[in-house]
Amino acid sequence: MCTSVPNAIEERELLPTNVTPVHYDLLLAPDLDALTYTGQVSIKVRINESTDKIVLHSNELEIEGAVLSSTDLQPAESLTASSITLVKDDETAHLAFAQPLPSGIDATLKIKFRGILNDLMVGFYRSKYTDAEGNTRNMATTQFEPTDARRAFPCWDEPMQKATFNVTLRVKEELTALSNMDVATTESVGGGLKEVSFNTTPIMSTYLLAFIVGELDYIESETSGKHNGRPIPCRVYTAPGKSEKGRFALNVAVQVLEYFADVFGIAYPLPKLDQVAISDFEAGAMENWGLITYREVALLVDEATTSSRAKQQVAYVVSHELAHQWFGNLVTMEWWSELWLNEGFATWVGTLAVDHVFPEYHIWTQFLVDDLQRALALDSLRSSHPIQVPVRRSSEISQIFDAISYSKGGSAIRMLSSYIGLDSFFKGVRAYLQKHKYANASTENLWNALSEASGVDVTKFMALWTQTIGYPLLTVTEEEGGAAIRVRQNRYLSAGGVTDAEDQTLWWVPLGIDTSDSRGQRTSDVLTEREATVAVPVAASKWYKLNRDTVGIYRVKYPASAVANLATAIANGELSVNDRIGVIADAASLASSGDSSTSDFLTFLKAYSNETEFVVWQEIVLRLDTLQSVWASEDEEVHEKFRALSRTLFSPLVKHLGWDAAGPNEDSLVSRLRALAIRAAGFAGDEEVISETQRRFSEFFNGNKSVFTTDTLRVAFSVAVRKGGRDEFDKVKGYYLDPANPVDQQLAALSSLGFTTDPALIEELLEFALTDEVRNQDLHQAIVAINTNGANRERLWKWYQDNYTLLVGRYRASMNYMGILVRLATSEFIGSDKADEVERYFAERDTSKFQRVIDQSLEKIRSNTAWFAKDQEDVRAWLASNSF
Repeated sequence: MCTSVPNAIEERELLPTNVTPVHYDLLLAPDLDALTYTGQVSIKVRINESTDKIVLHSNELEIEGAVLSSTDLQPAESLTASSITLVKDDETAHLAFAQPLPSGIDATLKIKFRGILNDLMVGFYRSKYTDAEGNTRNMATTQFEPTDARRAFPCWDEPMQKATFNVTLRVKEELTALSNMDVATTESVGGGLKEVSFNTTPIMSTYLLAFIVGELDYIESETSGKHNGRPIPCRVYTAPGKSEKGRFALNVAVQVLEYFADVFGIAYPLPKLDQVAISDFEAGAMENWGLITYREVALLVDEATTSSRAKQQVAYVVSHELAHQWFGNLVTMEWWSELWLNEGFATWVGTLAVDHVFPEYHIWTQFLVDDLQRALALDSLRSSHPIQVPVRRSSEISQIFDAISYSKGGSAIRMLSSYIGLDSFFKGVRAYLQKHKYANASTENLWNALSEASGVDVTKFMALWTQTIGYPLLTVTEEEGGAAIRVRQNRYLSAGGVTDAEDQTLWWVPLGIDTSDSRGQRTSDVLTEREATVAVPVAASKWYKLNRDTVGIYRVKYPASAVANLATAIANGELSVNDRIGVIADAASLASSGDSSTSDFLTFLKAYSNETEFVVWQEIVLRLDTLQSVWASEDEEVHEKFRALSRTLFSPLVKHLGWDAAGPNEDSLVSRLRALAIRAAGFAGDEEVISETQRRFSEFFNGNKSVFTTDTLRVAFSVAVRKGGRDEFDKVKGYYLDPANPVDQQLAALSSLGFTTDPALIEELLEFALTDEVRNQDLHQAIVAINTNGANRERLWKWYQDNYTLLVGRYRASMNYMGILVRLATSEFIGSDKADEVERYFAERDTSKFQRVIDQSLEKIRSNTAWFAKDQEDVRAWLASNSF
């Protein structure tokens, strides 16, 4: 049974605190052939209140016995649990004792148990890999965040219940055993087995514990020690034969570990850092203290064949996980409602670290598309949630690992640090970490530290951003006389129709006003009321713009004259890359919400005809893809006009950039722009691009691998499959199935298969997606492109319904993945009838663990349906008047 603890934000269902853990001694003996393990845990506990029952977490474990011992027990020094009751719904074990345990004593609770090395990618589980001889092998690994340490051993599985750990693994002599700490002793115990014992961890939460057993190769290096006070040994472990592909990630880690020790002002506290590539891994990566685990695609890089996009992602994911070693591990959130403290901060500072090591990536510009716009899209829904989201039960936690906690959280940190300055910001962060190290903290603790460091009352305005759903639309009007503007804030919703009840928040909004004559000097104007007048030399400037560099979390609606002036400024190259992204993103969003028309967005797009920057084009492609997806039910004549529009934008780019890299040191963003243009032009029916894709595709599969760059290979697969037939589909599928190919390009091949327009091949793909040839973690990759073709959406939805029971069984321990599949299978539909159908289907099922995504998908369907109904004729008229 769990107690409810009142909180200012929520009530939490937590374990009783009458008994709390201090230290765990954990012995595990995994059998990689039988796929089972036995275990024994001795937990030093403190009896805070007299009780005859101990309640701790346990999930899908067989507990064989429990004994409590203490010199303070009378008359005997040990008590065997008189009964052990497992409560499935609470994932708890209730240990009853024949006499009360006296308050104030320390005791040792010894529990023997056994478990299964499951295939659910949570808890203590098995992962398969192929050895050099082509044989399938097993390794045992862990994934405990948020609440699956309890699947591996009985424990107090809550962030606040910190303790120290000693781990011992009994394994075959030839296997490698890893845990958070370095090895203390290794002893042979007979029968071809050894016991590997690890040194004691710092005090930490259960979700950060980890252990791995298997055949592993490794490469190693060490940091400079400049800021850590000593060199930190670093290793990357992989399945046999793959270790050298960890070299790039290893080099990133040794640099970033020193960088973080510098900016955080605290040395990395563990004796080593290991990073491990896991073949079967549901998350992208996991920040286990000193033993970080990753999907292979998030850690391994083949310098010759990995795409620049995938390589950059490895640099970011490594930096993100290393940030957690301080922000999350050293100082841990109090409860999961504070998840954003871990993930939002790591998103921001991980990006900062990549910018420090690889300035050529221009990653802060990419942040605007990959994080800010992603967050704004989700947070424009009524079914979004605040950054600090109330969490009552552990079953609710997985639903908040989303773009709000990560991307909006990171964007809020970016906006705040920009306002108070990086020096003040890191001064506050260092004070926060120092004060709360080896303990738990809250958002309020961080705001207090930043307020003291900056002299600004951070709590006063940031609480609005973290505790309130949504963000504002700023509507600008120009005052007579041309010397000022009037700015009004109201909540923005992608569906429009904001009610008074939904429009109660008055956000703290840094306006960041820029003009043609301000030379980049950002103003300090902040909007805190519903509306205000701000001095801006409208008449004396060629243009003005709010939200300079697109730092603020809001959208802006300008008067028509200001929009025209901004269009001219963009065409003349007078706005920064960040501002060009922000302006086009706002224009598209205002069209969908009804705050402007879609024809206005399309007209504004003409200003970008001479655009040269990849990230700007990336945002434009995303917006055009969305528009064409919503207009999927239009007739073929309209679709051909859309394709003609795309050809006018992207065919000249392909001609300008060509197909081949300009040289070995070509900017990675230029390479990615080439790939983006080829995909867009090819999908739009550019016959020259399609013909060249098919020619090179044929050469590639005849052995000439040089015809594609690492970036164009991915898009060539997509174009070839969409414009081809059985032969192209089979070749790309075969490329995916070949383990000799780099993992990022294998997944690119898999995700390209859904672009086929052949119904028979779609059927084959849907069947293939559920076979053992596609790892459970990659199912979404197999189906991700199917809904881009309106004709295939019904088939994908039927497949989801037909296989619902199978999917729930497969992902029952990671139901957030069911949310991913729901989004893919439903959210691109158009039509109120489809929304009603989807809603009826899920109303008859237990979807409590992924209901939030269902609500968001339904809202998206209805919102896009309204957009299409509102602007269908508007778009037709624009296409006709512009001669498409």
